Amino acid sequence: MSTNTCLTSSVLLSDKENVGCVSLRDLIYRDDLISMVQINFMVDIDFLMSNVKNKDIPITVVHGLRESARLLIEQGKKWPNMTIGTPRIQDRYGVHHTKAMILCFKDESIQLIVMTANMVPQDWQVMTQGVYRSPKCFLKTKDLGLSSSTNASPFESDLIKYLRAYNLPCLTATIMLISRYNWSLCKAILIASVPGYHRQTESSFSNWGLERLAYVLRQHVTLPAYNCHKSQIIIQCSSMPHSPEKWFKEQVCRTMAEFKNRRSALSIKAPHVCVIYPTITTATNSFTGRDMSGDFLRFEKASYDKNHAWFDPYLYDWKSEHAGRQFLMPHIKTYTRTYQDKNGKTRIAWHLLSSANLSRAAWGEYQKNKTQIYIKSFELGVFFCPSLWDNNEENIDLIPFNDLDSAQEDSSGTEVTQIKVRLPYDLPLVHHSQPLQCFTRLA
Repeated sequence: MSTNTCLTSSVLLSDKENVGCVSLRDLIYRDDLISMVQINFMVDIDFLMSNVKNKDIPITVVHGLRESARLLIEQGKKWPNMTIGTPRIQDRYGVHHTKAMILCFKDESIQLIVMTANMVPQDWQVMTQGVYRSPKCFLKTKDLGLSSSTNASPFESDLIKYLRAYNLPCLTATIMLISRYNWSLCKAILIASVPGYHRQTESSFSNWGLERLAYVLRQHVTLPAYNCHKSQIIIQCSSMPHSPEKWFKEQVCRTMAEFKNRRSALSIKAPHVCVIYPTITTATNSFTGRDMSGDFLRFEKASYDKNHAWFDPYLYDWKSEHAGRQFLMPHIKTYTRTYQDKNGKTRIAWHLLSSANLSRAAWGEYQKNKTQIYIKSFELGVFFCPSLWDNNEENIDLIPFNDLDSAQEDSSGTEVTQIKVRLPYDLPLVHHSQPLQCFTRLA
């Protein structure tokens, strides 16, 4: 059993550091690939096509960088088999930030890829990135009672609901195709954001952003009432646009502290919230150095200077020596709740790999006494927790694991199935050594 998540490989790293990792070519340079949909923020079509083996297959590209729209149209003219679409976003501060692929194969299977990398060379070469690969899913069969959309798995329903929110004609055929497949093998929950005002009186209120995450936590995550110590919520991202203290503490932190048995597990203390972000020294010493790191580690100095007094206590450095990514700065975004069991072993209550950074545009902002949430951007992530595998009351533990260190195998001496989660950073976390050390973009 696996979460089917991994890190991307990098030409800057050793073979050992790339163990268990994937490249873009691993995903799409395949003889058996017969069509694909690429959904991303930044797209370099020439780079994309250089990594596709059969260049005549039908390809749909949905991109979000408005400034490059004309360039993409020009690049796309070389490929008559390519359709290009751009979602409409009304708020000028909103973006189409989702990064995903839908791949179709000769054996009549389909696969969803959710990732954190833009479709541009540098994202796949000089940054730490994450990838989720769904199991290959096959056509529904009548004998399984899955021939109609009424028998869709939650994963399928959520994926279709998200793609319909684009309201793009170029995705219509893809949505119809997805509904023909059995997605029940996917042990994950999609956490997405869609631009707009989502009101409590509407069915879409719990579909997107912070409210979607809160709903999933309340429905699926159970913490052990008397075996949950030193709990942490670990937020790790690459961009932190101005985030007011009130929004961070009252909306983000409270949402991520939710869990199913909260009322009965009164002995569980509130989690300690940690935000992993490189220090100036860490970024300067990285492969990309201070200047280039500022191209994708987007935290403005003016915003940090304004908020550092309350924000510094939450900040932890990027430490990834055991994970093999110490000098490869993070573009990956992960949100994780950990705790220690009675034996002092670290366990993961839930884990989210997402395109969403720590921002109101990505996660949304509650308004009108939490009766509506306003979201500016498109985002997509995949969520994991033990209950997704919990069949026949079998005990399941999610455990942090770095493929570089086989000594991390953890035998607890009980009949517990362990599912490994490849975290991009090391545990335990390390605080910024002193205030005002957070890396920010040069003024």
